[in-house]
Amino acid sequence: MSVNGKRALGRFVIFALLGLLFEVFFTSAAALRSGNLNMHGQTSPWMMFDYGLLGLVLMPIARPMIRRSVPLVARAVVYMIGIFAVEFASGWVFEVCGLRIWGYEHLPWNLYGYITAVYIPLWYVLGLAAEFLYHKIDMVSLALVRGLTAKQIEAFDVIAATATPTTPDSA
Repeated sequence: MSVNGKRALGRFVIFALLGLLFEVFFTSAAALRSGNLNMHGQTSPWMMFDYGLLGLVLMPIARPMIRRSVPLVARAVVYMIGIFAVEFASGWVFEVCGLRIWGYEHLPWNLYGYITAVYIPLWYVLGLAAEFLYHKIDMVSLALVRGLTAKQIEAFDVIAATATPTTPDSA
């Protein structure tokens, strides 16, 4: 596998694991709001595909918008729509395969129980956060692929912190 392939796989895995962690904390908070002090969170390993996909498709969608100077708030709307599309499609695919990972039938404004407009604010914020985190996660993935040690990464930080930027005025 090429370095770029390994880097993409690393992004997929990191986004997948962070997504699962996010979902467990989100469902734990929901349990607490409903009075469950045990705060049992839940998710399914199948959700790794949805969250991991975010690490593969985000920047091919974002880069053209960034080049065209589309404001971040508008890009987040596009990401939110993309999240809804993936959630709807994967919900349908899971159901066709005999799996029912989630169901939003009990929530208002749902479409076949696969998606609900109740989560518009959540998916909007997730889109904002995903773009922000993408570059950081990509660098972690690259460091893992290249086999960089913590000392080597710290050396980059030291170099970056001590480097003096050269501007036309200071040259």
